[in-house]
Amino acid sequence: MTEWLIASNNKFKTLDLQKDLEFFGLNAAQYTDFFEPVKFPDESTDSYKNNATNKATFLSNKILRPVISDDSGIEIPALPNALGVTTKRELHQDKAKSDNQTLLDLMADLSEDRRTATMITYLAAVDPKGRVITAKGEVTGLISREDHGDHSSGFDKIFYLPELGKTLAELPDEERIPLTHRGRAAKNLIQLIKDGDR
Repeated sequence: MTEWLIASNNKFKTLDLQKDLEFFGLNAAQYTDFFEPVKFPDESTDSYKNNATNKATFLSNKILRPVISDDSGIEIPALPNALGVTTKRELHQDKAKSDNQTLLDLMADLSEDRRTATMITYLAAVDPKGRVITAKGEVTGLISREDHGDHSSGFDKIFYLPELGKTLAELPDEERIPLTHRGRAAKNLIQLIKDGDR
């Protein structure tokens, strides 16, 4: 069975992606469990898909192993000139505040009807035959005004699903993962990998 490695130096993102992939039946390890850390190419500012693909092909070519990579962001219609593909880079600028707090501050003056947001993930896999497979996942909800929930971290704590009356972080993994952007992308990617193996 193929042993997949995750192309990321972000420990928390890797753990989250591992959990999502495992939920849908695919095991993957952090590449640094087997190889020295590498410096990935600089990311673009306009394409999740290209960023994920570039990371996956870069690492696969370097270590000659099948890999999976991720690029994610959050898009908020009321902030049309912010976030998206550059989400983390923008929110990381103020080291004194968490990404969540920086985002909440950006949205502090927005009324409830303008707090709609979509989280997006693109996953890219380079399989043992060198084929590149990409998959997308997204989820739309509202940004709450403060953190809620302890089942997960990051944006999940402020990403509120009106139909459930809870943030993603208030849901246990078995309910949360199928609803998240990364979980949906993982499910789609695994199906495409299976289709390619037939």
